[in-house]
Amino acid sequence: MFSRMARRSDEIQITKTSVDALTKAQNELVALDKRADAMADAAVPAGTRRAYEFELACFASWCVRHGVRPMPAEPRTIRSYLFELAEKGRALEEVPSGKAKGPMSYGSLMRALGAICRSHRRGGHPSPWKHPLIEETRNTLGVLKGTAPKKQKHDLGTHGEALFLQMCDQIKDDLRGARDRAMFLVGWEGGGRRRSEITAAHVEHFETIEGGIRWRIPRSKTDQTGKELVVPLTPSADERYCPVYNLRRWLELSKIESGPVFRGVDTNTGEVMAAALAPEGVARRVQHYVKLLELDPTNFGGHSLRSGFITTAHKAGRKEADIMQATGHRSLKQMHGYIRRAGLVEESAARGLIDEALARRAPKKPEEK
Repeated sequence: MFSRMARRSDEIQITKTSVDALTKAQNELVALDKRADAMADAAVPAGTRRAYEFELACFASWCVRHGVRPMPAEPRTIRSYLFELAEKGRALEEVPSGKAKGPMSYGSLMRALGAICRSHRRGGHPSPWKHPLIEETRNTLGVLKGTAPKKQKHDLGTHGEALFLQMCDQIKDDLRGARDRAMFLVGWEGGGRRRSEITAAHVEHFETIEGGIRWRIPRSKTDQTGKELVVPLTPSADERYCPVYNLRRWLELSKIESGPVFRGVDTNTGEVMAAALAPEGVARRVQHYVKLLELDPTNFGGHSLRSGFITTAHKAGRKEADIMQATGHRSLKQMHGYIRRAGLVEESAARGLIDEALARRAPKKPEEK
């Protein structure tokens, strides 16, 4: 009897040890899962993450107002939500911050749907994106709203009216002007960089090499894996438009030795701030100068530098592969979009057709005897 009790005690002890080991393993898996979630969140650009969070907050508020379940949401619920956004826009009480706007565009509707689908995947539920009812909804909204992209910003190139050079000519020769001139020239000459890439530039990313400066861009919109893009900055004969000279001049005047290159400048004291200029700041400075040219500033923005570089390089006869290497584009189709918009008039198949027809129609002059 004592031996049976001993064996039973051993079995209980083994079972308890097994349960403890299993619990420990489960806790470790939960911790690993949380770390994986945190790393996945960190890999998503901050702007995209904020947009997703905003969309989910609005959707959750809408579900509460209508008494329906947000997760997992029924496809009919999502369809009703999207159609309400398409017809009326968001209700004021569903917007966590800011003001509610009117009916939403197709692109905005797809962003809202994308955020909902992503939350389902992360919650362990099937994504509703390819559900037949949601696919039908996407197609219907595409027909009703149209899928045309939003109005594109005008480019700042060096051909034709040479708006980029005209803009540079408007810049004053003070500390803020030195920053703006360097910022525009580096962003343009560096392959038409996005405003987020310009403001993310650090002193440590630039290296003096023979014949110019090497600029390392650790992360970009088309490269979230951090493979790094390297672009050259080459000197120009005229110092007013030389990215190398003006970058060095800005760093010397601002006394910046490390960290963000392009920073805010206090308009009252002239003090250079420690933090990097916000990406929106690039767009605002572009708009400031084009307004001095008596142009509509709403037609221009930070992306005008990128489109201006691409269209200028194309018109100058640069190879497509070289342009893509400079800009970091992976899709030839996407880059062609810039070129098509720039050549809408110059390369139009309709250009000159009426004049040619009129020339053929004109009566011939009688031959002189």
